[in-house]
Amino acid sequence: MTRIQKVSSYLLIISNLLLIALPLFILSLWLFMETLPIKEAISEGLFFDFVRTPEGVVNLSMIKWNPLTKFIGFMASFVGLLPILLGLFVLKAVFRKYQKGEIFNAYNARYYKYLGWLFFLNALIARPLSDMLEVLAVTLSNPPGHRYITLGFGTPNVEGLLCGLVIIVISWVMVEGYKLQEEQEFVI
Repeated sequence: MTRIQKVSSYLLIISNLLLIALPLFILSLWLFMETLPIKEAISEGLFFDFVRTPEGVVNLSMIKWNPLTKFIGFMASFVGLLPILLGLFVLKAVFRKYQKGEIFNAYNARYYKYLGWLFFLNALIARPLSDMLEVLAVTLSNPPGHRYITLGFGTPNVEGLLCGLVIIVISWVMVEGYKLQEEQEFVI
């Protein structure tokens, strides 16, 4: 039990650091998108994937960015990051409970249910919206008739939906296990 509590303390610290570092990292990437070291890293696909548009694959380092397209690109990245940030908040609550030695309780089951819904909503809403904004950002400077807004749903979305459903089912099992544990505590 003390090992779980100790590891939870470390994971709580890591979660707090990630909650600060991830948004700052994404913001700094978009602010300094056109500086040479970041542009070279982006051209190799290090920070961002290539964006698939109806006209083909676009490398973000080849785009002529203006403030509007940069803002749309940042919003696309932030929408994609939002479920992760919300998930970190939920995980922080779980780690706090684990720190206190509370492993199987109704609160943790509820937190796991929230995580499942985050997976589910990420696959259903956030990821397609993020991809749509990415395509808009890279095609907005194209001439009229070559600007796109696309909405896609594919295998990664289905995987996210299935993972969300599995986590929700696990949370239901945890609730039932907690109820059984409570019943056993009252039986003499």
